[in-house]
Amino acid sequence: MTTNFIKKIVDKKITDDVHHAFIRYSLGEFVKEPMTVKIGKKDVTIQSGFEYLNFLQNFIAENATGSVTIEGTIESVNDLSANLKKMGITFEEKRRFGKSGTKFVIASQAISADTYTKIVASFFNEYLLCNVTFADGLLKVKKQSTPKLGSPTEKFVTLKMQPKLFAVFKKDYLFDVTAEFTDLVLNQTYRITEIKVNEALLAKDANKARKEAKRCGEIKRKITLDGKVVQDYTITFEV
Repeated sequence: MTTNFIKKIVDKKITDDVHHAFIRYSLGEFVKEPMTVKIGKKDVTIQSGFEYLNFLQNFIAENATGSVTIEGTIESVNDLSANLKKMGITFEEKRRFGKSGTKFVIASQAISADTYTKIVASFFNEYLLCNVTFADGLLKVKKQSTPKLGSPTEKFVTLKMQPKLFAVFKKDYLFDVTAEFTDLVLNQTYRITEIKVNEALLAKDANKARKEAKRCGEIKRKITLDGKVVQDYTITFEV
């Protein structure tokens, strides 16, 4: 299953998670933090900006088996306590200082891969600021709180995995890379040229109209392998 929202745009499969990835963007150009990949002797290390956090959590959810250890925070303006309790998750609630909503602080605990998958699926539109350890690797977040809007988030997420799982990751996130490499840098710039708003809905519910509005534009995608640019092209979109 594809978990990468860019791949879904290329495949013209615009799902809710793809739309949600762009709702915070206004008109303009947005240079995104690079995704880097380093292939070592024993494992592969991927680092990315904050925008990939939940998508990489979903990648693990799609591929993890057996036991998963999770610890960290889920931040939300919604009350998640009832659902977390139903899943058997140990947590405590704290305030989000300077922000609305609640921090659901999850103590380090081993859960089944199925339960972890339910967490990601149920709370995908929240902030899944959790470290995860699973059989084939681990994911770490730089901070267990959301960064300030507009602040740089380079290397916010670090995902380490075994080579056998990287073969799956490559098909999903590096779908346009065919050559072998040791070091990869993926740079992307989003350019939003139009926002299509339902005017009738806007008159009734401005917040809902903003969330449902479609962003149109292009993504400039540049891939550098071992210091050499091998791809530099543009993807158009309406999401």
